[in-house]
Amino acid sequence: MKALKQTSSTGMNRREFALAATATALAALPLNGLAATKDEHGGPVIITTWDFGPGANDVGWPVLQSGGLAIDAVEAAINHVELLPDEFYVGFGGVPNEIGETTLDAMMMWGPTHDVGAVGCLKRIKRAVSVARKVMEETQHSLLVGDDATRFAVRMGFEETSLTNLRSQKFWEAWVAKNKESSAWDPEPIGEQRPLEGHDTVGTMAVDAQGNIGVGCSTNGRNFKLPGRVGDSPIAGAGAYCDNEVGAAVATGNGDVMMRFLPTYHTIELMRAGATPAEATQAAIKRITDKGYSFDGGLVALARNGEHGASKQGWENNKFRYAVRNGSGSQHILVKP
Repeated sequence: MKALKQTSSTGMNRREFALAATATALAALPLNGLAATKDEHGGPVIITTWDFGPGANDVGWPVLQSGGLAIDAVEAAINHVELLPDEFYVGFGGVPNEIGETTLDAMMMWGPTHDVGAVGCLKRIKRAVSVARKVMEETQHSLLVGDDATRFAVRMGFEETSLTNLRSQKFWEAWVAKNKESSAWDPEPIGEQRPLEGHDTVGTMAVDAQGNIGVGCSTNGRNFKLPGRVGDSPIAGAGAYCDNEVGAAVATGNGDVMMRFLPTYHTIELMRAGATPAEATQAAIKRITDKGYSFDGGLVALARNGEHGASKQGWENNKFRYAVRNGSGSQHILVKP
């Protein structure tokens, strides 16, 4: 069956209509105002979390360098990580749930229109963030989940395939042999942290040459999660958020705690009020710890002017880094407590 596209009264699909509307609004500005809009941004720049960040940025940067859209650069960078054969916490072959199945959460957000697309508990589709983009561009919805998200992806032309590989299968079998139940059955009391391995969510943010902002994230979640679990990554304001007037923010870590506080939305609103990215991420994490939570997690933020910063909680033995690439070159930055 041919996929139906949402169209405007002019026959354009949703994304084309949104981009045209943005261009029309810019064209209506006085020339001096338009010049100011172009000058007041730090693009092109791209940022990706963790140690796969430099490689992801190497894929996304040429898109920006050639004048492409931030959202295209974000998708390309995240796809790179989703398809890595040995990345255990993003994409296929990753951490299994309680019954041995790998499922994916992902989200994309486009600054000019504040449009969002996301998938949760996506099954048997490798490029989760690209499915999220299809939700954003081809439908009026913001979030699809589970097998229904998979059916949507197949309708959009994605290949359905197993997300399990030999490594993830052996990892699950070794856990089953210990006859242990998932830690998700044991509620986490405030003030007490139970160790959660990994949580290397990929989050990417970009400002393009036109000053537009895109953000996205993708993950397969936590070890041995309960079937049906959806974490923070596909929730706007939790896993990622952006505003074209302000910047973008991404989160990584214990999503079951962090999503209760919408930390990326909080970060953006603090930046809107004048905080630097570093100050905003620190304050957003402090809001969680002030409630008594002890958790492992981090936030990275990128302001529209190109300034960036990050903060983390926990992960004493985990070197949380993020990578930056812009016209001045590349950096791989260690986030200190």
